[in-house]
Amino acid sequence: MATQATLEQWEELYDLAIEITKLKPWNSYWDMDLIAVETKKNEEPNFVSIMGKGGTCTGISVYRGMEGYSDFCQISNDDYNVPATFVMSDQNCITCYWGNRDEVDDDMYSIIKQLGLRFRGNGNWIYFKTFEKKSFPSLPNYGEVKMLIETYKGLIETLKHEEYQESIFDKGDIIYTQKDEDNHWFSYTVPRPMEPERYNTILVNDSNLIDYFKNMDDSDLELAIDMDYMMVPTNDAGFERPINPLAYIVFDLRNDQILHFDLIHPDQEDYEVIMNNFLGAIEHFGKPKHVYARNPYILNWLDFICEKLDIPLVEDDLEEIDDIFNMLKHMDMEQ
Repeated sequence: MATQATLEQWEELYDLAIEITKLKPWNSYWDMDLIAVETKKNEEPNFVSIMGKGGTCTGISVYRGMEGYSDFCQISNDDYNVPATFVMSDQNCITCYWGNRDEVDDDMYSIIKQLGLRFRGNGNWIYFKTFEKKSFPSLPNYGEVKMLIETYKGLIETLKHEEYQESIFDKGDIIYTQKDEDNHWFSYTVPRPMEPERYNTILVNDSNLIDYFKNMDDSDLELAIDMDYMMVPTNDAGFERPINPLAYIVFDLRNDQILHFDLIHPDQEDYEVIMNNFLGAIEHFGKPKHVYARNPYILNWLDFICEKLDIPLVEDDLEEIDDIFNMLKHMDMEQ
């Protein structure tokens, strides 16, 4: 189990969040206007996204280092055609929300109550959530609260002393904030980092395996493969946080039939599960006429093998799969 933040830490973090509230940065900044805050010299910065100007939820998300920046780039991509539950759950960031009382879970409310804080009205309750891949959104731990405190200190100095200029971000730049030798914060503009490479194509180098599946009989199967998070917290003694089960489905679009449905355990490699079940479906039913997917991971994982087996791999919205996942999630919540 990770060490929990102390009440003193939470008090300091809430003091900073309340100071940010007074600055109302969401009146100026768009969620794509990044501020990078370097909390330790020569370490990767944390990337801050300020939400709320577009009329959606108000909050501040902090993405840690270049790995976090990669997550931000992915969810900001207009071509990222996956369910909202996958977008939210397949990222690593810590978000402070300004929301409603009914959005605050018991653990967070207990801390607010111990601190003697009072938030009145919708949109004024300040609460925090850590998003971690394959984990259910939960309370930030000791290290995460410590990181937020340092990041918010740099963010606040930037918001106080840097007048918002939309032209900075329109040119593709971001604001970079760090400390000088006297431990004072200062900011300047830098080009937005290149988006890191994220998706890997799985190469199958076993020619005998390829020949084996290539010689399978053809079928009329219109195969759809997708995955999504079930959004149901599941406790496992081996993990710090409750697991957010990642489910995958193999579906026959021609007959509206689920051929396979299962959960990917956090200890499993996603690509191995998807690849093994794809080849298993071919072995059992024959080579499909087409394979449909929308998730960029699946599209990239299967690209090489589909080309080798002469199976058209089609990017598709898969709206049919949304209904199935929603039904399965609803059934799971009722159990």
